[in-house]
Amino acid sequence: MMNDERKMILTMLAEGKINSDEASKLLDALAVSEQAAPVGGRGPAMPRRMPQMPRMPAMPRQPGHPRHGRRPFVSEPYARAMAEAGWDDLGEDELHQLQTHHVSPEYVRRLREMGFSDLSVDDVVQLNIHHVRPDYIQAMRDLGVHFDVDDLVQLGIHHVRPEFVREMQELKVGDLTVDDLVQLGIHNVRPAMVREIRELGLTDLTVDDVVQLGIHGVRPSFIHQLHQMGYTDLSLDDIVTFSIHNVTAEFIKEMRGFGFKGLDTDTLVEMRIHNVTSDFAAAIHALLPDVAPEQLVEMRIHGLSAKRAAKAKEALGDDFTAEQLIAWQIHGEMAW
Repeated sequence: MMNDERKMILTMLAEGKINSDEASKLLDALAVSEQAAPVGGRGPAMPRRMPQMPRMPAMPRQPGHPRHGRRPFVSEPYARAMAEAGWDDLGEDELHQLQTHHVSPEYVRRLREMGFSDLSVDDVVQLNIHHVRPDYIQAMRDLGVHFDVDDLVQLGIHHVRPEFVREMQELKVGDLTVDDLVQLGIHNVRPAMVREIRELGLTDLTVDDVVQLGIHGVRPSFIHQLHQMGYTDLSLDDIVTFSIHNVTAEFIKEMRGFGFKGLDTDTLVEMRIHNVTSDFAAAIHALLPDVAPEQLVEMRIHGLSAKRAAKAKEALGDDFTAEQLIAWQIHGEMAW
């Protein structure tokens, strides 16, 4: 699903607020923060510190607005109200930018009253674009969140609300910084999720731990299903690795259906990494009822398919072992 930032960029392009080159640059910058699961191995957990989202560009002034060759239009009452709000040294281009983005003089006045007296026009426009209102700023201050203007913009971009901050603080997962809050918001980690995971036995979660669970899409239901399959002592790393490689309760159940007992975490992950599917396991199990999970992994490492295994039976006869089948695959048909 397209995220809010991507929608905003495309909307601004459609409305003519930015051109195609500017939209392309913003989309490229946005792509930096998109996640991709590791391929071909466990790999380290995804880095939790993602680049900040770029600020949305202020709407460019159209040349010669309203007609080429003329100065940008700024209503006199608006300019006068801005001066009364404390901004009496702005040029017409700056006033036009504020007016275009519907920045009210009252908004500027309230920001100044809150101590933001050195804001640039771009700062105010960005705060306004991302709906960072004075009441929001005060609520964040009351919660003890320390921030600068760029922090406020990031909080606004990722819709981090005071209610969310309050609930996360009550869960005592650590001293939450703006970066922590943004990461939690990006990866859709909600307070209810943290509470449910704690109820499942993971009680010592740090902010980094919670973010890793969010990055890899680990939800309480996933952990609960693994517990039902008997995997109640999994570490946080085990759970994240299972999620990365799609080791689900359904997969475990399928493998147990072939008589495989005591499947440990490493074996399950190796089976997933090397594409030991239910269909492949069924085909080999039909030929070799005593085949072990580790042997299935070795077969797949050497490129054995179910079709090749059926062909091997013609060369090896009815009575052969898993080791012979692997050797046949490695050395080829001419060796037999």
